[in-house]
Amino acid sequence: MADLTSNFIGIKSPNPFWLASAPPTDKEYNVVRAFQAGWGGVVWKTLGSEGPPVVNVNGPRYGAIWGADRRLLGLNNIELITDRPLEVNLREIKTVKRAWKDRALVISLMVPCDEESWKDILARIEDTEADGVELNFGCPHGMAERGMGSAVGQVPEYIEMVTAWVKKHSRMPCIVKLTPNITDIR
Repeated sequence: MADLTSNFIGIKSPNPFWLASAPPTDKEYNVVRAFQAGWGGVVWKTLGSEGPPVVNVNGPRYGAIWGADRRLLGLNNIELITDRPLEVNLREIKTVKRAWKDRALVISLMVPCDEESWKDILARIEDTEADGVELNFGCPHGMAERGMGSAVGQVPEYIEMVTAWVKKHSRMPCIVKLTPNITDIR
């Protein structure tokens, strides 16, 4: 059998096949099932700081993208960040990481654009023993009105500022997920 061991920005996993932040990575039960099925890592469903409650879609969590000939071209995750309490997510992440030390576990984050909010959540995340964080600057729906997601991802100065805060207040590798609306990543 070929060795598929992966090392992505210092995050090691038994293979390079990871699940992205989405409904299948939203809780301990789902992530454990993914690891049991052989996935090398997951990006835990996007967490936010405590604050106004998030109300997710009621019903299908994906929207269809249809071609001109009505063929299905793809699916779009239309769900917002997690609607589960932060403490529940952090406890489950810690449990999963301790049980699956060889698997990559990255936490997706969408936090208000102020240094104290980032400093606070990063300290709490470090305690989970997660392998890294993903800065969700790509989400086009639901949180732009709170100055998060793609509202940050379309302003290079904001991306630089928040990434610097993350590097200042965390030891973890940092993945920046941009919105596809960026036309020049320099």
